[in-house]
Amino acid sequence: MTTNRSLWLLLLYFVMLLAPLGAVSIVESTEARYAEAGREMLASGDFLQPRINGIKHFHKPPLAYWMTAAGMRLFGLNDFGVRFFCVVAACLSVLYVRKTAHILLGDARKTLFAALVFSTSILFITLARIASTEIYLILFVTAAQFHLFRSVYGKKRSYDAPLLGLFLGLGFLTKGHIIFAFTLMPYLAAKIFNGNHRKVFRPGEIIAGSAIFLAIALPWYLLVIAENPGLLSYFFKVHTVDRIATDRFHRYQPFWYFMYIFLVTFLPYILFFGKGLVSIRRLNPPVRNLLLFYVALPFVVFSAVKGKHATYIAPLYGAAAIFTAEAIAAFTAPLLRRISSGLLALIAAAPVVAGFFLPALASARLPLAASSALALAMVWMADHRREDDRFMYWTAGCLMFLAAVGWSIYGLSTMRSTTYKIMTTEINRLDPENKLDILVYKGNLPSVSFYRRKLATMALGSPRETQFETDDQWKNTYIKDEDSLKTYLSGHRELFVITHPRNIESFFAEHSLLCKEISHTKRYNSYRCVRKTAADGGI
Repeated sequence: MTTNRSLWLLLLYFVMLLAPLGAVSIVESTEARYAEAGREMLASGDFLQPRINGIKHFHKPPLAYWMTAAGMRLFGLNDFGVRFFCVVAACLSVLYVRKTAHILLGDARKTLFAALVFSTSILFITLARIASTEIYLILFVTAAQFHLFRSVYGKKRSYDAPLLGLFLGLGFLTKGHIIFAFTLMPYLAAKIFNGNHRKVFRPGEIIAGSAIFLAIALPWYLLVIAENPGLLSYFFKVHTVDRIATDRFHRYQPFWYFMYIFLVTFLPYILFFGKGLVSIRRLNPPVRNLLLFYVALPFVVFSAVKGKHATYIAPLYGAAAIFTAEAIAAFTAPLLRRISSGLLALIAAAPVVAGFFLPALASARLPLAASSALALAMVWMADHRREDDRFMYWTAGCLMFLAAVGWSIYGLSTMRSTTYKIMTTEINRLDPENKLDILVYKGNLPSVSFYRRKLATMALGSPRETQFETDDQWKNTYIKDEDSLKTYLSGHRELFVITHPRNIESFFAEHSLLCKEISHTKRYNSYRCVRKTAADGGI
């Protein structure tokens, strides 16, 4: 009965994540990069070497790009297609956390708690709708951990080692060696201190798992390294050593950065996580080992790395949710539950507050107020039922509802102001046959290429790495200096220009252009431009 209820809840979760997926245009710059890379794969038929705006892009392995391309192959070149498999990955991640919780906690009630905590934690539910590597990495981490924990604590299966190798290989194709920080690193560390982690896999199983890992993970790397001399050094130095030891990617944060990220994005469950931490000796040994090796150890490692991003710790949330579920079941803690309801009430008030403080939402104040009222009613029910399990159901339901409202608020706010999607749609309307080029001056907007269905030219924007290009074709879509820009413009009688308003006068004057504004966003305006001639008086 509980299993059936969990599956129905998972199906409902899938539908709620999926329903508004296409209501928000892709976000610069993260989603735009994945969307455009996937679109270019479909357009060129080259799925081996990811390209963004015509230039090879090896910052990440290709699996997330492949999934984005697959979604667009199924549903078209649109926002829904870009994000579809992200939602699928999120739901499968919840399923694996539930299965792992069943092994470690051994109780259907606690298992459901773990799934609810994980699926409605703020960071995870946000990443579930965003096209990036993170949600796929989370899936492969949770899947690999399941086969590890079943071999360590559960009824081991002969295929656990091969499947472990499979998911490690897929994780390696998603974000490289990072997959090991959440799986093999804590597993090997636990072998030193915990007897259950010793002698888990027989030599034959290790060989089988390793062979599958190598068969999945290595072919792409070997092929692209063979075609691109210097790529091995690039992978090792730039995207391993430099990310760890330098601020090359401008992501330096202090050691304690992830502490407040976890504190904020795990609300209100962080209260119960903290209670379990304080009373850890009263929890079961498997749960204590889970916290020490699979949460604390990677957390400390990532905190010590110089380059940090809020999403780096997202794969920890599955293990953290299982630990939290054990703490919720072990300690009634009515005071913590009341404080949790108070924090949730503050979050529930956010929609109505946004309606009064964000001009773009002014016309939606009434539905936003209704949303806050409904959320507050759910908070009241959670507080009213804080002595029993319904507290968890109402809390999780409220967070899920607020996540849907938050996504709608974001979509509504972007609809009320011009986005790059709307800007490019207007350009497409003016030039339906795609005859005119688009120049993005002092910017890098892959979403423009995505919505235009044609590569825009990026001039004097953020640096791109062109060392792996074998011809000069990239110079048609990436301009690094003023001389190249002048050459490019000399070959265009008419084109569209997208740039920040502060660049307008000097750019148009220097390059002898007559331009008319088409649309604008908060950062960039779009113009239709022609080169001046003696007879020109305007457009």
